This record gives sequence, C-alpha cells and structure tokens, in this order.
Amino acid sequence: MRRAKSWLTIGLYTVCWLLLASCGRQAPTDPSAPSVSNFLPTPFKPQEVGARLVGPTVYTVDARDQELWMYFDFSHASVVVVQNPKTDDWDLAFRRHVVRTNGGDTNPAGQGALLSIPDKDFAAITQVPADAVFVSDVRTKKRLNAYNPAIQRWYNYSYTANVLTPKPIVYIVRTQDGKYAKMRFLSYYCKGSEAGCMTFEYVYQGDGSTYLASSSAQVSHHV
Repeated sequence: MRRAKSWLTIGLYTVCWLLLASCGRQAPTDPSAPSVSNFLPTPFKPQEVGARLVGPTVYTVDARDQELWMYFDFSHASVVVVQNPKTDDWDLAFRRHVVRTNGGDTNPAGQGALLSIPDKDFAAITQVPADAVFVSDVRTKKRLNAYNPAIQRWYNYSYTANVLTPKPIVYIVRTQDGKYAKMRFLSYYCKGSEAGCMTFEYVYQGDGSTYLASSSAQVSHHV
C-alpha cells in the first residue's frame, strides 16, 4: 500500500512538472482566459552603469531554452555572458519560469538574496525597508537543485488556460556585490504568444545606498 502511494505521489509530481514545463508554451486564445502581454527580448548590450540610479526601466530576458540559464546583471543593465557562475558577475538567473539569485546555495560566495513585498505599489517603494529580512537560495532534501523560496511562486497559474500571470509582488533584490534593486514581473510571454520571455520592470541603485527613488516616472523599454 505504501509503495502504491509512493508511485501515486511520483505520478502527481510528474504531471505537475510537465504542466509547468509546457506552461504557457503559447498564450491562450480563449477570450475568458487571463490576459497576457507579449514582449520582444531586449537586445544584448551590457554596459557598466556605475554609481547612478537606473530606471524605472523594462527588460525582457529570453529564457525560452529549457536547459540554458540566462544571467542578468543590474550593474550592466543587461543579460551577460557567464562562463563560471561561481566567479563571474551576475545577479539573477532565469530558465523558463525559474529564477535564482547569485547567493546562498546557488553560490555561497555571492551576496544575492531577495525580499518579497506583496500588494504594494511599485512606485511607492522608494527605499529598502530598515527591517528587511532577505531570503537566499536554498536546497532541501526534497529539492536538490537550489531555488529561492521568496520568488519561486512569482506567478499565478491557470490550469484551464495553461497560462502564467505575474502576482502583484515587488521584489527587493540584494545584488551579488551587496547593492540594491527593486523589480516586478510584467509578463512571461514573447511576441507570437510563446512562453519564456521574462519581462520585468526595475530600478537599480548603483551607489550602494538603500534609496530606490527615481527622479522620473517615465518607463523606458530597451529595443
């Protein structure tokens, strides 16, 4: 009986994994389905931003490959080429709907971690909270691959429509070198309604302070 329950559990996990792996491979055409926005991946153009405030700006990471991690670095305002995740500079890693930070069990040498702030207006968050408790990537006995509990459920999933939609959560990111950014997800879909384009709005503070206010509310999209 115990063995039968074990196989049932494995079967359920397999079904869930397959649903998420294919999740939103194409956005639904059902008019009753949740609406989704589509974005083109932002062109690869890393450039050192220095000690200045960046944003708010919108960036789209092409994370469609199910095997390849895409690395984003706030200090270069771009996806970056990473040969060795343990030594190269990056802050967030994306693969499909999964997000990792450059810290914790993903990379003990990095300071990367996250704070989630649900149901808060993005523009209203102008500083890292004084009592912020950041969450680093972890591994467990049940999950051998590192993940970050603060961001693993950044989405709502519609089983009927097979679509992901971002939750109204603002994330404060502590970067791999101890600086700060705030971000929120806007979409998981590419132009043509294909899944895997992780689009987010962010503000990055390059001077190392905890202030995340911008002098302009204008949102730009690098294209």
